[in-house]
Amino acid sequence: MTTLDSYKVEHLFLLVGENPLPNYIAARTLLEDGGTVYLVFTEHTIKQEECLVECLKKGGTNPIQEQQLEPVDLEDRESDSDFIRKTIQQIIKPLTGKIGLHYTGGTKAMAVHAYRAVQENKPDAVFSYLDSRRLEMCIDRKNDQPIRKKIPLELSLEKLFKLHNLPWQEKKPPSLDAKLPDAAADFADFHKYQENAEAWRAWCENEMKPKMKPGKNWANESVLKQQPILDISSLPPEIKNILCKNLDACQEKLELSLTKTKNKGFKKLKHIGEWLDGIWLEDYVLEQVKNVSKKYPINDIRMSFHIEDQNSESTEEKFEFDVAFMLGYQLFAISCTTDSTKVLCKSKLFEAYLRARQLGGDEARVALVCCYDKPDELKAELITTIDNRKIQVFGRKDLEQLSEKIAEWIEENNQEANK
Repeated sequence: MTTLDSYKVEHLFLLVGENPLPNYIAARTLLEDGGTVYLVFTEHTIKQEECLVECLKKGGTNPIQEQQLEPVDLEDRESDSDFIRKTIQQIIKPLTGKIGLHYTGGTKAMAVHAYRAVQENKPDAVFSYLDSRRLEMCIDRKNDQPIRKKIPLELSLEKLFKLHNLPWQEKKPPSLDAKLPDAAADFADFHKYQENAEAWRAWCENEMKPKMKPGKNWANESVLKQQPILDISSLPPEIKNILCKNLDACQEKLELSLTKTKNKGFKKLKHIGEWLDGIWLEDYVLEQVKNVSKKYPINDIRMSFHIEDQNSESTEEKFEFDVAFMLGYQLFAISCTTDSTKVLCKSKLFEAYLRARQLGGDEARVALVCCYDKPDELKAELITTIDNRKIQVFGRKDLEQLSEKIAEWIEENNQEANK
């Protein structure tokens, strides 16, 4: 990994934009030990500035102290060229030592006028920006191509969420481990054929849900305990065998006992219903990503993100991901659905893309794992609005070799970054 040590500065100016991730990366890689960060923000990015400050103060093994973090408030004047230049010039003129400006964040007007203000007063300053396509820190050079350096920084999913004021509950963090991975793998193998998936969906709707989810929500524990038996006689032999092998279903009576299955690691009976209804796919995907992590330097893998959006006025709005992992500081998010209809699959992919881009910026990558039979067709429909390299769709036929498909996705991303 190429070092950025020779481009570190004692005074680093950051333009705070809607996504604080590039600023966090710049501060962690371009600031000299003991140096000062100047956070240039407006009334529209106050929350981003506050989250950035908190995350930099808790930056792992080398946190930045509070006295090293200087706020620079532009109020509501992000387009006022004279105000921006005077504000920054007033701060920069008395400074001694190496100075840098990282201008990935902020508005275009902020970038232009901040650049001029620094250049006019400190022409030897280090000017940098983040290339989201090639995942490189770019150092400007006068009358020449920028110097490009790969970024030696790993970021956890928890830190990424905190940067966006989306902390997860300590008592209910996203899961690190798949539930019943062997059973999930058998379910995935069973679902690679459409007729099997249709038979399973019919059983869920006609047998399982009427008993476990008679209305909009799953029945409470006391109700489920009163009728803990599910009839599996209508299911194909293959899935009956899977249920008997993995969930202790009774082969003789052709029934699934919820109370016995609960002992497989479920906290509540309703969680069994949720798993049978489709959560098994998340567990399967998580396990496949773990297989891939043996080949690639993946530094964090989790599933089932259900987090209240602290930035939303609605208390009901949740920030949801099914499976996500980090490759360095780059977010890979995977949405999962056992649905096979184009409309719903398309909606799931687009929602995941918007959420991932909100969190991981232009560097984020998104995939959908579904049971739709024409994944390339679905992907092609979204290329007009989403950059092709940022999305991937894995359909029913990809389930059997999903780990290999995910590895190919990561490799394609690496090749794009190295162009």
